[in-house]
Amino acid sequence: MSQTKRHLELVGTRLEEFDQLPGSALMSVKEVSSLINRSRASLWRDVKAGRLPKPIAVGPKARRWRVADVRAYLEGGAA
Repeated sequence: MSQTKRHLELVGTRLEEFDQLPGSALMSVKEVSSLINRSRASLWRDVKAGRLPKPIAVGPKARRWRVADVRAYLEGGAA
């Protein structure tokens, strides 16, 4: 199985289990984009506008959002 296909399956599984994830779990931009059905560019515009909190830096070029922040965003308010 290719690495890309495996990654897409993992993303799908995590999204199916979103309601059971702890608030401290971290989500990638790809996962958040898929979950809310918006483009990555739209996510970054929402961050810039303050509607979505800034993600946490987990590496030099890797950013992740806390599930609690994504839930608050989905409910209409920033965490």
